[in-house]
Amino acid sequence: MKINIEFLDYRYIDILYEAFAKNNWHKPKSLFEKYLDEQKDGTRKILVATVNSEVTGYATLNFESQYKPFQEENIPEIQDLNVLPAFRNKGIASSLLDSLENQAKFYSDGVGIGVGLYAGDDGGYGAAQKLYVKRGYIPDGKGVTYNYEPVIPGNSYTVDDDLILWFTKSINSI
Repeated sequence: MKINIEFLDYRYIDILYEAFAKNNWHKPKSLFEKYLDEQKDGTRKILVATVNSEVTGYATLNFESQYKPFQEENIPEIQDLNVLPAFRNKGIASSLLDSLENQAKFYSDGVGIGVGLYAGDDGGYGAAQKLYVKRGYIPDGKGVTYNYEPVIPGNSYTVDDDLILWFTKSINSI
């Protein structure tokens, strides 16, 4: 199976929207339009993975992370890594990560990624947690955040997509 990785362009917007909608995964066209605008502005790169011309997933590299430690250290953040369920465990996420890491090395000696803390039958982040560690990402040592703010011991937080542990990886030797 040959995985192709390309930059997002207009021809992919409807295709991505429809592919994710068929899987009951809400990804509005406006999201991809915003990403395309950010790519043109140079604040984000968006890569689309295809196999036999069929869209299988996408991911982005954000040069203006909302996570303060990444901002302070000029670390680009990999965000919104999504692979359609039928194409998981086939190396697509790794191919997207390889390509994004290669893009990031032109801007920084490191790259960062945030990962949610829950796993489950509905997907969750269990597979992503394992993948990132396997690929050499390590926790940044700053603990967990909720909505990009450090959690405070003793406070309660909803376990959802905004409860994040942050990882970094050195890429200067890629």
